[in-house]
Amino acid sequence: MMNRQFFKLSAVSLLALVSIATSSAQEQDAREHARAAAVAAAKADGKATSVTLEEPTRSYFDWGAVLNPSGRVMSVRDDSVAQEMGIEVGDRILSVDGQQLAEQSLQDIVSYLETLDHGNSFAVTVQRQGQTETLSGRVKATVIPGWRLEVDVEQTVVDKANEANCGRVSVFVTPPEARDLYPAYFVSIDGDNVLTRKPIFKLSPGKHSIEVHELISDPWVRRSRSINQPKQLELNVEPDTTYYIAARFIREKRLSSVREEYWEPVVWREVEQQCESD
Repeated sequence: MMNRQFFKLSAVSLLALVSIATSSAQEQDAREHARAAAVAAAKADGKATSVTLEEPTRSYFDWGAVLNPSGRVMSVRDDSVAQEMGIEVGDRILSVDGQQLAEQSLQDIVSYLETLDHGNSFAVTVQRQGQTETLSGRVKATVIPGWRLEVDVEQTVVDKANEANCGRVSVFVTPPEARDLYPAYFVSIDGDNVLTRKPIFKLSPGKHSIEVHELISDPWVRRSRSINQPKQLELNVEPDTTYYIAARFIREKRLSSVREEYWEPVVWREVEQQCESD
């Protein structure tokens, strides 16, 4: 039986799971796994009706060289800052920005590099074939966007399927803003109002009319205060398929707020996923 302590540990692990995602596909999969694990843990605990996981925006700097404890360079990653600086396999790192490796641990030096901000310059002194050289580089930090994951444990998936097989429509996964895709939420399905913001619905195979509202955060959006209507998406749902729905921002029509031509509902991702009606 899963207790509250295990659930807390699970939440920490889930934070790490999303943090290490390095591509949009990995991040989306991590979010899906995080949601499923959070729901299972909360239900097992028997008390939580909702779960919130979040992590702020952060950055890190990996300069691309692997060192052994004595400071010897064992490998240099292609296209890394270390390679651009001229660091070579076999070099022995003597100091970084004047901090001597002989006086500190390798972990201290690595920790110092990780604290450098994007664009900072730094200098590394190496010993190479009996000669001492000082090489300079500039930090290229990798930014991990902040995220917040809210899961409604009760009826996270709403079942509107009336057959043995089904498909799903989902607004759970955050779409990629780099493609002008933004979150949306369900308003109605086949004319039935969705009174609460449930992120996933099971539907019978066939044609469905789905109304959604946009949640576009782009500062160029110009909305009309008096008009804020949902838009309809006609979707032919196939069995064992999940359709991820988003609001597409149409930049060239960003000033058309009265007719709301600045956005449209779209399916931005389809995934084959077994769906069994409860």
